[in-house]
Amino acid sequence: MADGGADRAPSGELERLRRENDTLSAVVGLVGSSPDLGHVLDRVVDLLTRVSGCHACFVYLVAGDRLQMRAASPVYGRHVGHIEFGVDEGLAGWSVRHRQAAVIRDRAMDDPRTNFVRELEEERFQSIAAVPVPSRAGEILGVIVLHTAAPHEFDDGILNVLAQTASLIAGAIENAKLYDEAQRRVDALTRLSTLSQRIAAVTGRADLYRVATAGIRELLPCDDCRLLELDAGGRLVVVAADPAAGVAVGAFDPTADVLQEMLQSSPSEALRLRTVVGRALGRDHPPEAALAVPVAAGPELLGALVVGAREAWHDHADELLRAVAHQIAVALKKAEIIESLSEENSARELFGALEDRRWDVAEARARTLGCGLEAPHVIVEARPFGSSMFGAGDEARLERALRQAKPGTVCDTDGHRVRALVPAPSPGAEAARTASGALGAIGREHGVVLGVSTARRGTAETRSALTEAHDAASVALAMLTEGGVLLYGEMGAYRYLVSLLDSGGPDDELRAAIARLVEYDAARQTQLLTTLELYLTNGRTSTTTSRALTIHVNTLRQRLERIEALTGLDLESQDLLALQLAIKLARLRRPAS
Repeated sequence: MADGGADRAPSGELERLRRENDTLSAVVGLVGSSPDLGHVLDRVVDLLTRVSGCHACFVYLVAGDRLQMRAASPVYGRHVGHIEFGVDEGLAGWSVRHRQAAVIRDRAMDDPRTNFVRELEEERFQSIAAVPVPSRAGEILGVIVLHTAAPHEFDDGILNVLAQTASLIAGAIENAKLYDEAQRRVDALTRLSTLSQRIAAVTGRADLYRVATAGIRELLPCDDCRLLELDAGGRLVVVAADPAAGVAVGAFDPTADVLQEMLQSSPSEALRLRTVVGRALGRDHPPEAALAVPVAAGPELLGALVVGAREAWHDHADELLRAVAHQIAVALKKAEIIESLSEENSARELFGALEDRRWDVAEARARTLGCGLEAPHVIVEARPFGSSMFGAGDEARLERALRQAKPGTVCDTDGHRVRALVPAPSPGAEAARTASGALGAIGREHGVVLGVSTARRGTAETRSALTEAHDAASVALAMLTEGGVLLYGEMGAYRYLVSLLDSGGPDDELRAAIARLVEYDAARQTQLLTTLELYLTNGRTSTTTSRALTIHVNTLRQRLERIEALTGLDLESQDLLALQLAIKLARLRRPAS
């Protein structure tokens, strides 16, 4: 009898081992059968329920600090995806926290580790076993739980099968995560490619704003998306939003100052970013997920993309948004070029029509450019100082400076000059002085002279303003020793002489006499022409003139004698007005020494 018992014991052990091996082989087959984690877990649960003789089997996966039911025996299958609890609750949570299997063999509800889940009818169960699912890296991915209605002896064989199954399931979970991540990336890249094509296809800003913001909400996805651009003052303002309800497009929010600082310094403070983005999106509380990335063309910051969502994104959301931001930057530069070319052509037609007195064409082009000629304005003509041509890129930089100095300015260039129609507060010379307030600094910074007309309104008067600006620029080139501004209304007698520049004026003894003085001053670095001009301006009064020149009166007399000797003029009998005009005309032909 003893020998027979000895024979039967090994036979029972072999049968147990065979069942375990068969079970694990079946699990291996299930794990490798599909990349669909839900399908694999459902089949594993069915298998474990059958081989363990339990009434119910559940698989919970860790999601942050929660356990979410991902698979259950068929009788409880309807609860999958709906039941979850914290990792600090129940025997399942205990197993996860302690990273070890846990067994309650009887009176499960009396054990303090048990939590009651009404939907699972846990008051019916006497025994519970929980086995953690460890990853290759050692973290706990989830837990397998078995329930029985009657007290159940979970022997070492069953626990070993559960542990081995948990390891196999861990591989399936990790593979499924990799598969899901790869699938998300493929889907995201497909959506990114589609959005990039749509962005590249648009030419106007309005279409770009609409396509970009709506597309980003689909791409990430997110609940709010706003596109901000730098205005002329370097501030970030909202230019587009999706959803657009309640968003003041074109408005500036002081929050954008902080956002701009963050974009330029690239901080990584997540909470601060969420707070700033939340405010930029008009929210009272920070969104759960927030991103803000610069829209930049190389080193040039054009604006920013700001997005927020109620749920966290996958890891590559930042990469996607940055890719879209780059596409938007390219599209913005393209739109800028198209707008610039369109505006350039319209501006050229506007100034050409004014010169040719084609008033209807001029008015039509002005309307296209948004600068009605009936509103007060001045004409500005800028020319390079010391050169007949602008250097490479100088015209574009000067145009940008003129537009920034006064919004609404329209410019036209031809390589030799830049002409601009600049809004003015009212007609008249004083308004021209006000409108040209910032032009002096621009002239010095860019090395140009700027002639400014009287402020005028109406198409015909604008034609006169073109001539005034041209004359003022011509005189400024001759009179100013460095870049700057000359207003037509402050040209004095030069207004009547500038038209003589092309013809050279009368060729008489006065012209020859003044020319000799100019040559003498240039050769010897003297100031005879300036001395003569002040002497005549002061009505031939020696005392006043010497005081103005800060020289002794005897020095003045010696200079006057030298002037008479060089020119052959008798200064006391010479026609005062004719001589003064000859000096001014000489100054227009050549800068004073």
